Amino acid sequence: MLATPIPQASLKEVPLFYEPFYVYAHDEYEKNYLLPEDINPDELWLLEEGHCLRSQILNLCELRKKSNAQLEFEAGSIDTLIKMVDHQSGVTIVPELATFTLTWEQRKRLRPFADPVPVREVSLVTHRDAVKRSLLEALRQEIIANLPKALLEMGRGVRMGIS
Repeated sequence: MLATPIPQASLKEVPLFYEPFYVYAHDEYEKNYLLPEDINPDELWLLEEGHCLRSQILNLCELRKKSNAQLEFEAGSIDTLIKMVDHQSGVTIVPELATFTLTWEQRKRLRPFADPVPVREVSLVTHRDAVKRSLLEALRQEIIANLPKALLEMGRGVRMGIS
């Protein structure tokens, strides 16, 4: 399972679901729904270079276009980003599945995006010539059967691809 699309002709992608993003912030925003431009890039915690989620967040916030953005705050996992916000202040952006283990206090720090909600496509990715198609289909069905219904109902929103 990977966030897609992946620009690789040798891979076959079968979309499973579209996962929305949320803002996780130490200081509460007054707005109920946020826009990407509401996020202060100087307070944004990101994953380290090489993580596809980092690329998606940079694209979402258009940070590559902002020459004075401070991108020195980085972590190796989403859990670490959340802890950094909890203990050091700031803001990060997390996919919905990462919100399921948050405490009640942490959930108060979540803010949804305004429509159109940014989402990432999550797909089952195999080599284009994979031959175990029935096994892959069984895996796909099992994954879908165990997903929260909200993810299955989520439309495409604004898909954040990897660049």
